[in-house]
Amino acid sequence: MESNTERLIFPTPRHTGNYARLLTTLARDLSSYTLCLRVRTDMSYGSGMALVSYAVEEHNNELMVAGDGDGGFLLFADNQKATTAYLTVRDDLWHSLCVTWRGNNGSWQLYADGELRDSGSGLAVGGRINSGGTWILGQDQDTVGGGFETSQAFSGELSHVNLWDRVLSPSEIEAVWRTFCEHHGNVIDWTGTTVAIYGLVSKEQHRVCETWPS
Repeated sequence: MESNTERLIFPTPRHTGNYARLLTTLARDLSSYTLCLRVRTDMSYGSGMALVSYAVEEHNNELMVAGDGDGGFLLFADNQKATTAYLTVRDDLWHSLCVTWRGNNGSWQLYADGELRDSGSGLAVGGRINSGGTWILGQDQDTVGGGFETSQAFSGELSHVNLWDRVLSPSEIEAVWRTFCEHHGNVIDWTGTTVAIYGLVSKEQHRVCETWPS
């Protein structure tokens, strides 16, 4: 198992053969979650970009975070979708994104760099994120572990993908942004999860953690 103070680099041009897989799954169903990640891209608008995709046999989009072509994001929970407002992240700078979802009322939130940027309710009310699925980075699964399309592929860099089994508070999410190198999801911990890479995806040390201010 590698220690992941690493970033994944997804090259241009986009291709369905370029992706990464987290070699873990969910051991139990989730009734709520917070998913945080670091992303850097200069992809042009007009094209989608799948960042994190979790699929189970029953649903291809059990959990997903993807940019849409208009600059917003598509958030999936239990195979249902919410569309967010425009968010400036395609500027070739590092950004921290956090998505929360609570199943009992379907409330969701999208944070960027520690600030709440959009929120809503009614997303998969009463739903659950089912266990036993497959995690893919950089592609949208239309079948479990595959069914990728170039138009949905990501190019850029990803790092620090962490998942919690609860909705983090605004102050906790701000702390994740300010000191992201020190935070570890209790379901997926980037520093302790093996990541397999495919195609022309590469790994490099994410050295910002050596100099990021506390």
